Order: sequence, then structure tokens, then C-alpha cells
Amino acid sequence: MRPHQTRATHYRVLVTLTGFLLLTAALPAGAAADASLLLARQGKAMATIVLADDASAPERTAALELAHYLGKVTGGTFRIVREAAAPKQGTCLYVGPTRFARRNGLDAAKLGPEEWVHHTAAPHLILTGGRPRGTLYSVYRFLEDRIGVHWWTPFDESVPRKPDLKLAARNRRGQPVFRYRDIYMLYGNDGGRFAARNRLNREGDARIDARYGGCMDYGPPYHVHTFYMYLPPEQYLAEHPDWFSLIDGKRVGGQAQLCLTNQEMRAVFLQKLKRYIEESRAAAKKAGEPAPLVFSVSQNDWGGQCQCEPCQAITKAEGSEAGPLLDFVNYLADAIRDEYPEVSLDTLAYMYTQQAPKTMRVRDNVIIRLCDTTSNFTRTITDPENRAFREHLRSWARIAKNLRVWDYAVTYATPYGLPLASLHTYPVDYRFYAENNVEGVFTEHEYPILADMRDLKVWMMMKLLEDPYRDYNALLRQFTDGYYGPAAPQIREYLRQLQTAAATKISYLSMGASPQSHHYLDLRFVRAAQRIFDRAEAAVAAKPTLLRRVRFARLPLDRATLVLYSKLAQEWVAGGNPPEAMPLDRDAVARRCKATWYAEAERRLPEAERAKERAAADKEITPLLARKVLVPLPERFRGLPAGTVVDFLADTTRNWNDIAKVVPDPEAESGVTNRLELSAEDMEKYALPMPWGLYDQLGAKDAGSSNITADMVPGPGYHWYRLGSFILKPSYYLYFFWSWIIQVDVDSACDPQHPDQQWEVWARIKFEGPGFPHGRSDQQNAICVERVILKRVNP
Repeated sequence: MRPHQTRATHYRVLVTLTGFLLLTAALPAGAAADASLLLARQGKAMATIVLADDASAPERTAALELAHYLGKVTGGTFRIVREAAAPKQGTCLYVGPTRFARRNGLDAAKLGPEEWVHHTAAPHLILTGGRPRGTLYSVYRFLEDRIGVHWWTPFDESVPRKPDLKLAARNRRGQPVFRYRDIYMLYGNDGGRFAARNRLNREGDARIDARYGGCMDYGPPYHVHTFYMYLPPEQYLAEHPDWFSLIDGKRVGGQAQLCLTNQEMRAVFLQKLKRYIEESRAAAKKAGEPAPLVFSVSQNDWGGQCQCEPCQAITKAEGSEAGPLLDFVNYLADAIRDEYPEVSLDTLAYMYTQQAPKTMRVRDNVIIRLCDTTSNFTRTITDPENRAFREHLRSWARIAKNLRVWDYAVTYATPYGLPLASLHTYPVDYRFYAENNVEGVFTEHEYPILADMRDLKVWMMMKLLEDPYRDYNALLRQFTDGYYGPAAPQIREYLRQLQTAAATKISYLSMGASPQSHHYLDLRFVRAAQRIFDRAEAAVAAKPTLLRRVRFARLPLDRATLVLYSKLAQEWVAGGNPPEAMPLDRDAVARRCKATWYAEAERRLPEAERAKERAAADKEITPLLARKVLVPLPERFRGLPAGTVVDFLADTTRNWNDIAKVVPDPEAESGVTNRLELSAEDMEKYALPMPWGLYDQLGAKDAGSSNITADMVPGPGYHWYRLGSFILKPSYYLYFFWSWIIQVDVDSACDPQHPDQQWEVWARIKFEGPGFPHGRSDQQNAICVERVILKRVNP
């Protein structure tokens, strides 16, 4: 059995079996018949909270939170006293490493830093744990599991009303399965309160205050991409060029890396690492927070690895660029182990270092953090489609004791945040991680307003990061019942239909997926989903808070309806229906979408950010309403059998960094185009010939490319250009220019029933300005991509 499988199973046994054994041992003979705890009667507190005399900041917070929520539940006022002033009569709730806990066999010093205990010593209850966060987690688990308090979001909680509160004796203990649990980002900075209440021990770059247990944080300079933070080229390159990558015979800074075999560089890097460790310890002591235990030694966020002979000798021997990296990190780990035995170094298996080395082993004080940039979000890690990352993880698990995963929960191509059938993958993925040496997970989950079903997904992540073996369906019911009330059955039905649609109409959705890649968001699903939400809203129409929550859950679907409206309308007409009878009211959806977006911006964002968010809503929705609903096919592609032609208009492309802009163009058949305006400096790179081609994301390789040369431009204005004929596979996209800043997810044409079908790839493009053939001198140099057509070969 793998080490982390043992640990995960240990957690469950402690909770379900050991608690019973402790209970029977704790109750004296004759007391078992009435070992219940009376906490409140008729709204009056019947217990006193007793805090350890030497309580730490998070233990004091634990007592305050316990008193606050027991008061809200019962209506009573619960006193907090130090143990020296504990009452001699009545029930006491002992919080933290009290002497009473030690007398009952619970020495907090012997508990893990996040291990928590509930122990009955009738008529008293002990809520304790290890430091720094164990006692805090003990109280939060007690409030959640025994009292029924739930923190759904920082703004939404459920607190039951129980003026009479009597609990059966029950002993429990546990600790989170994953040592490191981090979501970037949550909902803004509340000092870490929401994170702590749900047992996250890091929330990206936001801080968790000492009073909430502090962070499971990385030490300085940062948690990732640290090479140049240690050795900035502008400071060291001129005097020490051999410390930096050798590329094409020249030592370079810029978008490159370090020469990891250079001994002089290693010595200076080690010196700086030790200084960071010492400085971070001093800062933590001053702030009253735990000192960082992990320090990132990781490659920059680009390529440019060193090509020198010593580095490449290791690369060749190990079959991976991870070889020189691991050799370097192991050197640092060996050098600090004796002086700092509790410190670990964290490095990346990312991009060119993702492949594990053949023969090297990872030191036990090194953590390998794998970045999953290619997996299909709608499939679990155990699915054949996600084999690549699964095998990378397994290969590292064979040589490393400690792994972390850098995960992604959202897509990044605009407009992002459409319905994403990923919730069901969390328990499977997290269990797989726990059973393959993963001790921590960092998840990028941006877009606090626009990310799909974000409140539910963040909450589910937090619960499963604590224990991936919890019952997923029970958790889903707990959240939906508690958060949506009478609309919960409809929300669960929507999630079921979303998952079924994604399983039926396969979509490859990785972090860069565009709206066009969501193949399952077809007319049939969207109509059914909108009807479900109509019923959900009706169920809570008289309850404004619940209606607001349902509307927020509906926002991704409403935005998808607007973004994909032309595609949905084409499906409607292709089915023999009149355009005017289209069953989705675009204007009504837009009004609801905008109102929800505005309302959530007001509720969730700081005042200084709200106007910007409202402007973002207007910027997205207004052009969608102005767009033609139906755009006829070009003359040359008309009259072909249904399903022969797939049409991509300008506003369905993925434009990197919004450099190429979607703008009105009367010469464009659809009325809009992607326009890339070019300066004189830009023309040095964008002059013809213009490259374009297909890229296979899963295979990480080119799938066919060509160039548009000057002699191929027949005249001014738009013209059709043919790339060629190709068999398209899931994860293919079409790119334009050397920079690839315009991309089209042509894999939406893939038909699983006909995987070998060939498609002709066409694009309608215009070249303007004096830098291009037939361009006028009074025009701005620009390239416009208005439309992409895929035409089935031999339909």
C-alpha cells in the first residue's frame, strides 16, 4: 500500500472507529446511560468555555468562534474563562491544550499541527488539537458536524436555531489528508477566516492571519518561478554570464533560465536560499505566525533551458530536461538538510521538465510540483483521455516521496466561465492524488463572479481536499439543500444533465478552451437547462436570498446562451424551424444576465472594483446583442448537405491578450472581424509570408501548416485562402501568424463516429495598408481575419 493511501485510510479509521474506542474508555462505569452534554436550555447557556491558560492566537480565535456561534444557535451568552478560573460545577467546553485535556490522556504536543480531537469526559467536552491549527479545526469541525453550522461562502452561512441544545457524547479525531491545501483565489481578503473555517491552509497570495492559524506558506522570494528572483540577469549577467543559459552559443538573460550545472552559481544560490530561510523565520516570529517550511526553487515561466555541454549531458543521460533541474535541487536539498531538517524545497515538473528522469531519485526534502496544463476538465484523471498527465504523475511518484499538483479549475480563453462539467471529477482526482504520493494541491480558480458554479465548486474542493474519501453525493446534497433550499432538486438535476451532455457529446476542454470547444452546449441541452432554471427560480420566487443564489448559479448558462446564440439559432433553423420561432429569448436572457452580473459585483467586490466590473459586463453583452443572429453561408459553400460545413465567425475566436480586436467591418460578411493593427516595428515580424496552421494540444505538436505569400493575395479586400485538407482530432486548433494570437477551436467539427473524416480548412482574410500587396498608402497596416470555414471532404 502506498504511503499516502495509508495516511488517507488512517484518517477515516480515526474518525469512524477510534472515536468509538475512546468513547467507551472515557466513560466511567454507570455513566454511559447519560453521557450527553447539556449546552443550552430555553435559550440560556448551560456551559462555560474554558480556554487554556497559555492559549495561542488561533486557540483564542477558536474560543471566540465557539462562543459566537453557540450564542447564535441557542440565543444564550457563553462565557469564556481561562482554565485557572474554570467553574467547579456545570458543563465545561475545554478549548486548546488545557491541563484537563492532559489529565484525560490528550497531550496536544503529541498531536500533528492540524490534528484535531473531540473527547467527552462527562459532563465536559474537550476540543483540542496540535499547533498551530489543530484546536481551531477542532472547533470548526464541532460547529459544522455536531451543531449544523455551515459556511458556504464568506457572505453566506447557515446557522440553525436550537434554544435547547443537548448532544450525545461522541469522540472523534482526525486531520486533513493533504498537508497543503491552497485555492487561488477565494473571494478577496478576509484575513483567512473563510479559508480556516473550511480548513484551507493557504489561499494563494492572500494572507491567513496568525489568529486563523497562519499559512502553510512558501518562504521568500515567492512560491513559483523563482530563478531570476534569486539571480536577476540585470544584476548578474554582465559579470557572471556563465551563470545563465547557453543558447545557440551565447549566454543570455531575458526569457531563458540558469545554467544549473555551474558550480559558482550553485554556491551563490545556496547562500541566498539560506538567507531567505533565516529572514523568513525572523519575520514569522515577529508576526506570531508559523515560519515557512517550503521554499520554491523553480524554473522561469518560459523555455530557454541551458544548452551547455554539462547540462545537456545530464539531459541526455536522463532522457529529460528535468535531469539538470533535479541534480541542482538535490544539491541544494543536501546542503540544507542538517541545518534546516524541517525545510523542504519545491520545484516544478512543468513544460520542458514535465517528464521524470530515468535514473535519478528525488531527495526526501524535495517536493515535485506537477502542473496539469493539458488534461480534459470534463474527464477524471483515471479516464483514458487524461492518460498523459496520469502517467507523468505516476512516473514521478515512483522516484519522489512528496508531490504536489498545480491544478486548474477554469478555462482562460474569453469569454470564460461557461458551464463546465467538472464537479464530478474532484473526488476521483483527489483520491488518485492521495494514493500516489501527492501531499498538497494548489488550484487556480479565478473569476469570483464569472467562474462556473463557483460557490459550489470552491466549497466542494475544500471539503475534498480535507478528506477526498467523503461521500461526494452526500456533500452535493448538503450544499445544495443548505444553499438553494427548495430549488436544490432542480440544481442537482441541472448538474446531472450537464454531466450527461458532456459525456455524450465529447468536448476537449483544457485550460485554453474557447466557447466553441464546449460541444455539449448545443440547442437541446441549453433549452433543457433553461427550463430547469425556470423551475428552480419558481421554487424560490418568494425568497429573495435564495432567488439571488439561483440566479448566480444560472449566470454561466445565461452567458453561454448569449455567446453561442448564433450557433444555437443555426441549429434551430437547420432543424427546419422558422428563425422567428427561436425558443430562446435573447433579450430576456441578456437582461437577466446583466442584472445578475451587476448585483454580484456589488455584493462580492470592493467598491473600487465595481464600476470596472459593470463596464466589463456591458462590454461583453452589448456586442452580443448587436450581432446578427443568422449569417448566411458564403456563396461557394451553399447548397451542400447538412453537416458538411462548419462556420466560425470572428467573435468565436480566441484572441490572446485581446491584441487582435473584434470590431465592426462593413466589408465582413458577418459585420465583424478580427483586426490586428500593425506598427512599423510590428511589420518586421508580420510582413508576408504569413504563417498559419493547426496545432495538436494533446500531442503537443504541429498538425499541419502553410504560409500565405505576397503572390497569393489577388487584390484588395477579403479573399478566401485554403490551408489544406486534414483529419481533425480532439484538441486541434487553428492558429494565425507567427505569434498565434488568433486561435480557432476547429476540433468542434470532430465526429467520434467518423474519426478519419478529412476537412478542408479555409479562412477569409484581408490585408490592408502600404506594407501589403494592393494596400493603400492612406491605410493603417492591418490583417483582418473575418471567418473560418471547415468543409467536409467527400461527405
